[in-house]
Amino acid sequence: MNERQSGPVLLGGYAAKQCPVRTQHDFGPHPLTWVPEAEEQARLDAGIDFEADVFARLIAAHPGTAHIAAALRRQDATAETLAAMDAGAPLILGGWLPDDPAGARKGKPDLLVRVAGGYLPADVKHHRTLEAKKTKRARVSRLSAPAVHHLESGFTAATNHRLADGLQLAHYTRMLQACGRHPGPQYPWAAVLGTSELPGPAGDELVLVWHDLNEPLGFTYSRSSGKAARTLLQRYDHEHRFRVAVAAAANARADRLVTPVRQPECRSCPYERTCAREMSAQDDPSLALTVGSLDTREWLALRALGVTTTAALAEVDLDDDHFLQRYHAETSHRGRDHARSRLRGAAQRAVMVEAGVHVVRTGDGPVQVPGADVEIDLDIEWDTEGHVYLWGARVRTARDDTTAQFHAFVDWSVSDTASERALAQRFLHWLQELRDHAQIVGQTVGVFHWSAAEPSRLRRILGSDAEDLLNPDTGVFTDLERVFKEQFLSLHGSSIKTVAPLFGFNWRAEDAGGALSQKMLDHARPGRPNTEEPRQWLLSYNADDTAALAAIRDGMRQWEVTAGANPA
Repeated sequence: MNERQSGPVLLGGYAAKQCPVRTQHDFGPHPLTWVPEAEEQARLDAGIDFEADVFARLIAAHPGTAHIAAALRRQDATAETLAAMDAGAPLILGGWLPDDPAGARKGKPDLLVRVAGGYLPADVKHHRTLEAKKTKRARVSRLSAPAVHHLESGFTAATNHRLADGLQLAHYTRMLQACGRHPGPQYPWAAVLGTSELPGPAGDELVLVWHDLNEPLGFTYSRSSGKAARTLLQRYDHEHRFRVAVAAAANARADRLVTPVRQPECRSCPYERTCAREMSAQDDPSLALTVGSLDTREWLALRALGVTTTAALAEVDLDDDHFLQRYHAETSHRGRDHARSRLRGAAQRAVMVEAGVHVVRTGDGPVQVPGADVEIDLDIEWDTEGHVYLWGARVRTARDDTTAQFHAFVDWSVSDTASERALAQRFLHWLQELRDHAQIVGQTVGVFHWSAAEPSRLRRILGSDAEDLLNPDTGVFTDLERVFKEQFLSLHGSSIKTVAPLFGFNWRAEDAGGALSQKMLDHARPGRPNTEEPRQWLLSYNADDTAALAAIRDGMRQWEVTAGANPA
């Protein structure tokens, strides 16, 4: 979102969790508007659809809900939001909070939940909000009673999104405090309403997961003490103040306060090319290392020590105690051993960049690649709730790819644990029969997958029913990614989409990513018009994933034959 303004600096709820260089450009002379790629647009569309569905459920369940129309001008939306608060609406959807010029804030939380005469903020996010943890408890409330919290045993808040979500919620909390609408410091809560569900009287039900913004959340770098535990509110206040200073300097056309560092966020930033041009001209190593990279503080520490180019990083002496002591002083949030290990990995990849090499062998001796008389390459697909709706298996006789046949076990209507289990049982029965027949004729069977998703989902869904196939000693499953990582280092990481092209394989579908596949699944569901095309797209996408596994396996086997030549 473009933050450029002619008046005082006002930052929205995303600024504190985004790169400060983006804020600097937004308030500079040439602000840009982000135009997402197809994959990212599919993810955004799915999020918009999810929010609309959540809003519809809340309005149906709570007749007193105030829904502020998205088409309203900001001034009018703010007035309606304040009027709804004055009227004591139990829920306010899509409201605009009054600008907070003193705090340099503006924003519109998705939800405002009335609690103790005030309001607590909540946001709708199209991602999981709960993780199963036997010894933990999560504070949740039901969609049917958003303001009534309780502790749910066996779960914890999902850690992948907790910091980013928490910073945004802290922003809205400060805004509510500024306009006198927060219930007070004894209510340090804010919530995320995501895709996670819990069993309820009428079946599985969406829940709000509440975060304590005053609870320490990990350690961050501290110049005075090396590292310090900080709460979400403390993290937010620090990040927000810094970005306000960055925006003010950019607005005044003063010297810029930050310079770009390549990070994952760049892929969804309108200034990606602008920053890339600057970093490329300087041979910045953070631009060259797209995977296995360092965090921003680690890169800044290296810059302070004179390591400003990829070539310089490749030549870092990891036995230089004086250099390492100064580096560790600036990266103590990582821990000495961890920071050194990360630096070693970055330096190794820098050597590969300088040599123009995309993949290297990391061990001695011949490449060890498991095989079988019957080789099955397995890949699964699941919906946004994590329910597996497709088990794709590509079967071939040993190493003869001309014998390969793709088998799809699919149910486009899978939407709950019962239908998911029934489909998994169909696949398991087929696999057991194939294994048993092979044993009768004296053949071995191997099932290959990339990372742990396939066996872990099979175990979660079917439990002990699948144990004979999953048992490490007697089973037939092999994680091909683990085999690859034990013997090779890929410059740009070990995702299957990265590794397969190194061995000559390419997908038929463009933008064949997760968000796009979820959008296709939505159109493939029973009852939707013209389901044939999205269904065929998903089957083709899955079949290519299984074919990629075979290509990687064959490529690793060929490695020693080609004397370790770089296939890229």
